[in-house]
Amino acid sequence: RTSAAARTVPWAVGTLVLLVSAAALYFFTGAAASEPSRAQQPGTGDITYGPAGAQTVVMEYSDFQCPFCAEFGPILATLREEYGDRVQFVFRFFPLDNHEFAMISAQAAYAAHLQGRFWEMHDLLYEHQDEWAGSSDPRPLFDSYAQSLGLDMDRFHDDIDADSTIAFIERQRAEGDSAGVSHTPWFVVD
Repeated sequence: RTSAAARTVPWAVGTLVLLVSAAALYFFTGAAASEPSRAQQPGTGDITYGPAGAQTVVMEYSDFQCPFCAEFGPILATLREEYGDRVQFVFRFFPLDNHEFAMISAQAAYAAHLQGRFWEMHDLLYEHQDEWAGSSDPRPLFDSYAQSLGLDMDRFHDDIDADSTIAFIERQRAEGDSAGVSHTPWFVVD
């Protein structure tokens, strides 16, 4: 038998993580948190985690080479794990021009998405950001991440450079620009 206090601890820890994360989101993205969002509502083309009909949606515009985005990566992974059955998480690409490998890392993530492994690649890219962002050519590292996820490598290589991959990412970036996104990470919580 467990005591009432022992049963309360996991709930309290989860709530504390959520509150600390919400406070961090507010302070680090104050403009995004305090202005009405002009971002398009999640649609069938979005990369999502969690139920489509969720009352709460956390939308993130992100750049895989952004160090601040990488800091939020583990927090969001914890939130997805804890609340993914009640909250819909939406990822939107917003590669910044000042990051040399922002676009190719987004392409690698989208190529993984096309094989159903976006969130796993998402987490690997943020976890190993220092490694690939500091390299002269991140493609071999992206290949190693894709192999570790069991992706079809021929398809991964085709998809990473496909015009449709680049068009998807550029479309999300343009939609972010239209919505007023000015930096990453940029969160919209609805």
